[in-house]
Formats: sequence, structure tokens, C-alpha cells
Amino acid sequence: MKIAVCQSNPIIGDLKGNSEKILEGYRRACGDGADLVIFSELFLCGYPPLDLVEKMEFRTAVIKSAESIAKQTVNVGLIFGTITEDFEDNVGTGVYNSAVLCYDGKIQFIQNKTLIPNYDVFDEVRYFESAKNVSVHEFRGEKLGISVCEDIWNDADYWKHRRYTTDPVQCLVDNGASVLINISASPYAYGKRKERYNMLSVLTRNDKKPLIYVCCVGAQTDLIFDGGSMCLNSEGKLEKLGKNFEEDYFIYDLEEKYSEITDIESNFGEEVLKALVMGVKDYARKTGFKKILVGLSGGIDSALVVYIAVQALGPENVHVIMMPSKYSSSGSIADSEKLISKLGISSENVSIQPVVDKTLEMLSESFAGLKENITEENIQSRIRGLYLMALSNKHGYLVCTTGNKSEIATGYATLYGDMCGALAVIGDVYKTQVYKIANYINRDTEIIPFEIINKVPSAELRPNQTDQDSLPEYEILDKVLKMYLEEQMEFDEISRNIGNVELVNKVLRLVDLNEFKRKQSSPVLRVSTKAFGYGRRYPIVQGWRR
Repeated sequence: MKIAVCQSNPIIGDLKGNSEKILEGYRRACGDGADLVIFSELFLCGYPPLDLVEKMEFRTAVIKSAESIAKQTVNVGLIFGTITEDFEDNVGTGVYNSAVLCYDGKIQFIQNKTLIPNYDVFDEVRYFESAKNVSVHEFRGEKLGISVCEDIWNDADYWKHRRYTTDPVQCLVDNGASVLINISASPYAYGKRKERYNMLSVLTRNDKKPLIYVCCVGAQTDLIFDGGSMCLNSEGKLEKLGKNFEEDYFIYDLEEKYSEITDIESNFGEEVLKALVMGVKDYARKTGFKKILVGLSGGIDSALVVYIAVQALGPENVHVIMMPSKYSSSGSIADSEKLISKLGISSENVSIQPVVDKTLEMLSESFAGLKENITEENIQSRIRGLYLMALSNKHGYLVCTTGNKSEIATGYATLYGDMCGALAVIGDVYKTQVYKIANYINRDTEIIPFEIINKVPSAELRPNQTDQDSLPEYEILDKVLKMYLEEQMEFDEISRNIGNVELVNKVLRLVDLNEFKRKQSSPVLRVSTKAFGYGRRYPIVQGWRR
């Protein structure tokens, strides 16, 4: 059997565009002599559709689109992910996340998703029912064992601790499946592709069945899907690997012998940079923005965001504004201008100081008798936010924020100031990781000026200010944050690892106290296992560890 893997990039809710992609891929595969054509999970409606699923009008349109696609099939099979409904079921939602198999002008077989995830960024229990049964479908001499994403993430031979008691893939094997097919929309995090491979290799080797794993590619707001679709033989060896962070199409022949692929994942800098570039590019493309605006400070964070924006949309579509105050060093302007020249982007330099002075003058009576504090610092940041949003409104720019994960975690950012913008590009990248990515960019030649990389981090909102006036050293801070946010360690365990109870208590308290800021922040492009956003839900008003 020749199987065409269509690793494509849908847009949530764009039924017309997604249908055209399915039919285009199907026709291409038919012309290439394929027996079966496969697209990813919920491809027809896009993943994740969230509360669109609750709209009957939307579900009806999805079902009609699926039927329309099926009518255009011939004797070549077509599998794609979509929403289906059980109109006779009067218990539960009656709505399913399904893989449909079409040929000869109609939908011939439906396999609903069995394991419905309800953790991290997944909230499918809110919308979908679990499959009532699992069965195989015989097609062109093969017994197809079709499953949907999470269904394959519960293999008893791989996981020491499993989330579910049911193993749908094992049921397919027990029912006589000769080939396993999994359609997936598995969000990216660094290390995830290698974990997929390790898990799938164990599964195929132990079950002695070949597997076609078709993964979605593209970015949907904050979630990034890296592609990397995999075809493994019955010995657990990887024989086909889809491109990473871009669309791909290839034929996998079950009868052909291929060389084993062992190079699964690149280094952190390359991987995460590609992910962020695709995240920015897709956000702009899918929301209709043509140009990007970034506030360029002379620091490494804004420099990295500008570089990513240029890679995503091209230098002709990126504009930066430098907004110095009396506390801005001459080096910050010079370093920014050097970066601007290297990247070939447009820029402007508008001082915020006259507006700051006038604002403080107008507030002088209200501030009479009170010492200067963070208020004056925040005024500077908020005036910069005013400039950014004014340019965005006037020119139609997409404003990208420049805060990193370390800053967002600890609240080292100003609401309505440097947090202004539509997309937090590096909001899931710790400060120490920002340097790693910058050094990767400069691996062959200087692109981000070394003066920026070597500069002591500073918000430049008061004389001689550095980040470490308020925060621990980033090497230590980021270790604490990663243990707390991603590794889910408890206070005592983190304290033992760090050896400083007072420091750990301070950092964790900062994280908890600043939840109100994060609730009002831009969507954060997710590249770790636990990003800020709807994958991490903490209360704003709470008394734990205060």
C-alpha cells in the first residue's frame, strides 16, 4: 500500500480554505499512484477550535464540508480529522473529535477519539465525547487501525505512569490491525519530537506493526505545531520524517525498504528559533497583518524579537522605534542603530522625555510630598506603550512585545507599557535561553551586535539601573523558575536544589503575586512544556504562600 502523508497548515474556522487543501492534496496523491491519503487531526476545522465547537451553525457547516469532500473521492482512500455528531445520543454533548475515511464518493468509516485530554493546553473534555468503540477497517488488503492523537500516548510499554486505563491502539492491534495510523495535532515544545519518536518506536517494535503518524504543522495563536510526521516500520525504525516547521508531502510505501532515520531533533537554538519565526509568521498571516512594529531598546530581548520578525516577514515589513529617555545610555542608541543597519529595516527615533516631563509636571500637585518610586519608572514605560499603539493604529502595524519568560514570570514588566502589543514572541523563553538563541544566530557571523549581547541587562528607567537590582542573577533565577513552572517541583524540593530558602521564597512569591499582569498580557508563543496562557491557570486572588 502506498500512503500519501499530507502535512499541511490549516486555519481555524476556514472551512473553505482547509477543504481546498484537503482536495488539492488528495488529487496530487491520486496522480502519484497513492492508495491512501492522510491529513492531521481536526484538519477540516483547524485545531484547536475551542468554543467554536459549541456553535451549532459551525458544527453543521463542518459536517456539510466533510460530506462535500467525501463526494469528490474516487477509489483512493482519504483520511482527515473533523468534527462529527451522534444525533441519536441524548446523553453528553454527542460531539466527537473524529478521523473519517472516505472513498467511492462517501464517508465509509469513522473512528472517534477515545482518550479526551484535559490537562495543560488541552480542554477537549469541554467539547467532545469519548469513542464508544474502537474497530479496524479493511481497505485494499490492509486492516487499518486508525486512532486520533492522544489515543497513541498511553502505551503501557513506554510510560511508567499512564493517565488512562484504556489503550485504544492496543485494542486496534488486538482487533487485527495490520497497519496503524494516527492523525495528530501535537503542540510543540523543545524535546517533544524526540519524545514522540522514542514512544512510537517502542510501540511499533513491541506491536510489530508499521505506523503512519501524521502531525499538524503551523501556528494557531500561541500554539505551535512543528510537523515532523513519522513513518515507522514494524521493527520500530523511523523510515520517513516530515519537514519541521513547514508544510510537507511525501509517499510512504509499506512494501518498500528505506534507510533508517536517526537525526530527529536539532539543537535548542535552531529548533526554538524556527518555532518562533513560524509562530510570528503565521500569526501575522492568519490575522491579516502585513507589517510588524517593535520598540527597540538596545537590549538583547528587543534585538532578538526584531531579528525573528525580520525572518518571519522580511526586512521591508519590519519597522522599529527607539524611544530614549534621559536615562538611556548613548550605547543603547548606537547598538540599536548598528542592528538596524545589519538587518536593513526602517526605524525612527522619538524621545519620550518631553512627554515624561510634562506628565510629571501635570501630576506634581497629586504627587506633592511623596518620594519618587516605581511610579515614575512606570510612567516612562507607559509613554513608550502609548507611542507604540499610536503607530500601530495609524499604520496598521502588528506590535510584538519583547518581554522574556523570566520577566513575565516575576512581573518585571509594566502593564500598559512594555507589555503593550498583540503577541509575546519570546514570552516562553527564559533570559538565559535568549542568550543561547542570540549566540546561535551569531554562530557564523555577527548579526546581533556583540555589544548588545555583552551588555549588562537594564530597563534604563533610573540612573545606573540593572535588572539584578530587583532580581536574582538570571542563571539562578531561571533554574528556580524552570523547576517551579515546568518541572512542577514543590517549594522544599526547589529550596534543597538551590540551597537558599529565602531566595526561592522571594522568586515564587513574585510569580504568584504577578498573576494579574499575566492575565492581561499578550498571547505567548509556546515552546516549552508549560507556557503562560491557558495552559497554566492560577487564581489572581489567593492567599497561598503569601
